[in-house]
Amino acid sequence: MKIISKNNMNRYSKTSKNIKKPKLHLNFTNAILLVFSVFIAFLFCFPILKIVYNSFNIDGNISMKAYKDMITSVGTYKALYNTMKLALGVLLLTWLLGGSLAFLCQKTDFKYSKLIDKLVFLSFCIPSYIISVSWVQITSKGGYLHRILKLLFNIQSYNFKTYSITACVLVMSVHLYPLVYFGISNALRKTGGVLEKSARICGGSSIHVMRTITLPLIIPAFLSTGLLIVSRSMANFGVLAYLALPVGSEVLTTRIFKAMSELNIPLVCVLSITLVIISSLIYIITQKYIFRRRFDIKDGASSNKTVIHLGKFSTIIYPIVFSFFMIVLVIPTITLIISSLMKRWGLSVVGANMTLINYKRVLFENTLIKRAIINSLEYGVVSAFIACIIGIAIIYIYKFSKKRTARLAMNIAIIPLALPNMILAIGAVFAWINKPLKLYGTKWIIIVTYVILFIPMIIKQIKGISENIDISMDNVAKTLGVPLFRRIKDIFLPLINRGVITGFLICFLIALREIPISLLLYSKGNETIGVMLFTIQSNSYGLEMTSAIAVIVIAISIIGNIIINKIGIRRLNK
Repeated sequence: MKIISKNNMNRYSKTSKNIKKPKLHLNFTNAILLVFSVFIAFLFCFPILKIVYNSFNIDGNISMKAYKDMITSVGTYKALYNTMKLALGVLLLTWLLGGSLAFLCQKTDFKYSKLIDKLVFLSFCIPSYIISVSWVQITSKGGYLHRILKLLFNIQSYNFKTYSITACVLVMSVHLYPLVYFGISNALRKTGGVLEKSARICGGSSIHVMRTITLPLIIPAFLSTGLLIVSRSMANFGVLAYLALPVGSEVLTTRIFKAMSELNIPLVCVLSITLVIISSLIYIITQKYIFRRRFDIKDGASSNKTVIHLGKFSTIIYPIVFSFFMIVLVIPTITLIISSLMKRWGLSVVGANMTLINYKRVLFENTLIKRAIINSLEYGVVSAFIACIIGIAIIYIYKFSKKRTARLAMNIAIIPLALPNMILAIGAVFAWINKPLKLYGTKWIIIVTYVILFIPMIIKQIKGISENIDISMDNVAKTLGVPLFRRIKDIFLPLINRGVITGFLICFLIALREIPISLLLYSKGNETIGVMLFTIQSNSYGLEMTSAIAVIVIAISIIGNIIINKIGIRRLNK
């Protein structure tokens, strides 16, 4: 008995030792989690808090003067009115264009649905600012439209309004309608063919079925994509600065930029807070009220798809659809290509005036542009890589930890989804301008801001994949004594690698064509492609050089998006 009791005591002592080790490990994990959460909170929240603080800081004193000035300023209400006018116009036009095309491809016997998918995809690959450059070249006095009208109809007077809020609505709608198209198309694929067929069997007409079944099922998709369109329209800067500012029409983003250039810091901060509040409300409504009301009808919709026959209307619809893509995609792209090959913009489009010298200058000769391209590539790769590392860490902690701090870190990390890029840039200026964290005037302030912008995009790409991972795999490896970094590298990362690669490519492409952040944060020697696109004409280079850079950016964007699309297809097939 003594021996048995002694053995039992030894066994219990060993068991107690084994129990203490996980406790120590848990404390160590909690410490890492706490430090990481504090780091994320500081990285994301500090710039926003600096904006709030500076809105009250008037010459070193706490005051509400900036808020009073904003409220009593007529310019503020004009900018707010133009912003709402822009957002509403883009919303209605994108709903019309994207929704009509989606319905045509998903609910009718339209023959070229796959081709439309590719054309819409190509439309979205062209950055909005580049579309506005093409718009100016086509519609301005002396532009291609003016020349054609003069040649065909001998029209001498030409008063087309190239620069206006209406022009911004048209350009941004051409860029953003693919978001509505893809969102509504996905919703229409999921809406029940069985429900629609049952209604038809019961004697319901096509219009009645559409009104009572199809539309109610896709209303959440319309609302969610609509709120996204409104948010992106209000946050846009490049198109508005290019097409609205020349005629004195201001929106919130351009008014913020103007106040920043005038060093009116309190006004910058107050307007930024206003834009943040509006954007945050849109994001909260989308997340809490729209996404929760989505429903999927799993009734074999793909095999029981209800098809409306176009019949005699096809002779009208087909020309309209392909004319639309000629206007929004083919003509703008060809315009940029032709302009990029011209010796000087404005010359006659003949072989003698065509040359490749603009591409030679952009890629090999012009030091400033060449450096901007190299900088964009470097900043894109470095910031996307860092964002991937931090995003993977956040998702891993969120997945395998039940602590509230893990959820807090996740919620903080996705804050930039609700913020316009310009606000992130302004926050970075205030946060990293003084020692000991002085990054202003260096390339690192751009990289850090890109990282903040990219982390939620990485999280969005890999979060859904990680939800299908069994946590027991990590627990077994932990029991066997596999270190934390080995578990992430050998177990977790291979399961989410396609999401990581897709997220990396998306972030890299955004860095190549992003304007507000780089424009507000760049210093001499740290220019990017976005900065060059925005400022190149003021540097005496002309539209032909701008067009050459635009064509290069379009080519890179299309290639990158095709790679992303291929990765997504392979992931779905597997």
